Amino acid sequence: MSKAIAEQSNSLSIFWLKKNGYLEGGWRSGGIKWTYGVSGNESNISFFVFLHGEASDCIKLKYTHTDRWSEKKSEMFFEVPFTSTSCNYSGKRYWFICPLTKNGQYCGRRVGVLYSIGKWFGCRHCGNIAYAKQMEGGKFRWNGVSVPDIERAEKELKRWYYKGKPTRKHRRLIRLNEKFENGFLMMGRRLGIKF
Repeated sequence: MSKAIAEQSNSLSIFWLKKNGYLEGGWRSGGIKWTYGVSGNESNISFFVFLHGEASDCIKLKYTHTDRWSEKKSEMFFEVPFTSTSCNYSGKRYWFICPLTKNGQYCGRRVGVLYSIGKWFGCRHCGNIAYAKQMEGGKFRWNGVSVPDIERAEKELKRWYYKGKPTRKHRRLIRLNEKFENGFLMMGRRLGIKF
């Protein structure tokens, strides 16, 4: 089964909740709306945050699960517990505890982002979700370097030389190009191709 891409999945982030003031204690409610690229289809979710510094701290999610043809399937009420860790310079950092089960075992991972996984929300490990960067590979990556890596290094490069010597970013670009070419040549040798 292929992995879904995290950047293309609906997600609920603890960092977004913190930034928007939902983790300041007590009872707070809100919602999130997602819009899908070219199609313009929308989905949304309502949530209620309960934070009293107790073991019962949680976020309750309320949403309607629909199939891919936008037919209403079911109303979902889903509870995700919180946990917190102490920060080095005082304060707390909150985390979601993944409420899903995988292979018959409760996950319970401490995560900062929950992703939409079918009808449920859970961690990316339970949903078999990977970041886009992790998906780069195969024929587009030679010796650990891809063409986008080289293009990114070229965009970052403002100055090629300083006092007649290559700058640090220029040297990095040279190393990436050499590594890419060496990987390309090694792959050619393995396949019996002569250049």
